[in-house]
Amino acid sequence: MTRNPDDIMAEHLLTGGKMLSEACLKCGAPLFEIKGVKQCVVCAEAAKEEPKEIPAEKKETVETKADEVRVIMPAYAKETPLPSTPIGDEIDTLIHEFIQRAHAEPDASRCLTYMECIRTAAEAKTMLVRHR
Repeated sequence: MTRNPDDIMAEHLLTGGKMLSEACLKCGAPLFEIKGVKQCVVCAEAAKEEPKEIPAEKKETVETKADEVRVIMPAYAKETPLPSTPIGDEIDTLIHEFIQRAHAEPDASRCLTYMECIRTAAEAKTMLVRHR
């Protein structure tokens, strides 16, 4: 949960919620009565923040679309191939290493980090060669 339970309860008190003497069986926070409905505002807030499960029929669509990645290439990158330089060759080696690491990485967030490193290295190489 990203928000403090005390902050959540204070917000509901300020907006007219009535704190009851009963406690939530799940989290232990006091229950609130809001517009005639008894509820745990802390659990309700946590439920809003939880990621929703993707239905099985939708998962196939999501997995299929992952193969349909659109690459957007800036105009300067579409020009003639870059000439080789010692630093450029080192950047190519680094990019290749990041590609191998990203390919083997099971954690999506770390894979994204590798992809950002690859993009940054490619941009650096392009700028290095174009500004010589």
